[in-house]
Formats: sequence, structure tokens, C-alpha cells
Amino acid sequence: MPLRPRPSHAPLLAALLAGGVVAATPALAAAAALKPGLWSYSLLTRRGDGPPMNLAQMLRSLPAAARPRVEARLRAQGMGIGPDGGLRICLDAGSLSAGHPPLHLPGRCTEHWKLSAPGDWNFHYACTQPTVDGRGSLRISAPTSYASDYTVTGPQGSVSGSAHAHWLASACGGVPPLGMAR
Repeated sequence: MPLRPRPSHAPLLAALLAGGVVAATPALAAAAALKPGLWSYSLLTRRGDGPPMNLAQMLRSLPAAARPRVEARLRAQGMGIGPDGGLRICLDAGSLSAGHPPLHLPGRCTEHWKLSAPGDWNFHYACTQPTVDGRGSLRISAPTSYASDYTVTGPQGSVSGSAHAHWLASACGGVPPLGMAR
């Protein structure tokens, strides 16, 4: 049964997007390993002890009237919704060649990451205005694929989950590069 976004899902959707993107982007510090272009993200998350939720399923089940607003907000943040309802992110060559990942964090933030083995990262961050912090791990399996596990904690509670990223194409289409959106 598809999840129907309700007003109570709005903070969760924001936390899922922040958590999934933040969990995914530390891999960029291993810039040479990843291909620039359009990436697809699948996110499976849970709020507190609640049931697992699939972000693509939530996005697909948005009411028609809400979809343009959500798409505009995502685009302003450097993200998009693909035809399958999944999250899309554009990682440009500049972002991938930087000395640090273009973390997509809300507010004033500090972030720290540590390379534990080639392609394996541990990370944590803390933000103010809004207050949110997170931690997790990320594994680069190929130039076109990586996965992460994460936990994000903020005023609305804790969200944890996993993200899987797959490279789709060199051209990003209408999705602006993540590093350019702020």
C-alpha cells in the first residue's frame, strides 16, 4: 500500500532528503572514484522505531497539487524527481574534484569524515538553525555506485536508514548540480 503524504510526513520527508543526501555525499571526497553526472538514489528510512519507508514511494504518492511545489523545492536544493518517482541528484566534475565533498546540509554546519579503508568512509556533522546532527558510513563499490547507512537527529526526532546511489548519465538534464544549489 503506497504511503500517502500527510502534514505529519512533511518534517519526515525533509529529514529523509537531508539524511539521504548527506549520507551519500561524503563519498565525494574520493572524487576520482566517482563519475560526474546524474545519479539516482533509493532511500529506505525509518523514523524512530517506526516501519521502514521508501522515499520513492512517498514521492510517487504525492497529491498532484503538491507535486509542483515539492519538485520546485527539490530543484532549488539541487535535486529532482525521476520518472520512476525516485530522487535524482546531479554531481558535476567540479564538485567531484574538490578537496572535500559538497555536503548538502541545512543551516550552519560543521562536518567531519574519516577514510577508514579505500572507498569506506565514516562521517558525522552538526548543524544549527535548524539544529540537526547526523552520522553514518559510506562505501564506494564502483565509479558508478555507492551505498550508505545513516542516522539523523533533530527537533522532530531521529531518522535512520540506508541509501544506494547509481550513476545514470553524463548529462543531468534539468537537475542543477548539487554543489551549485544552496
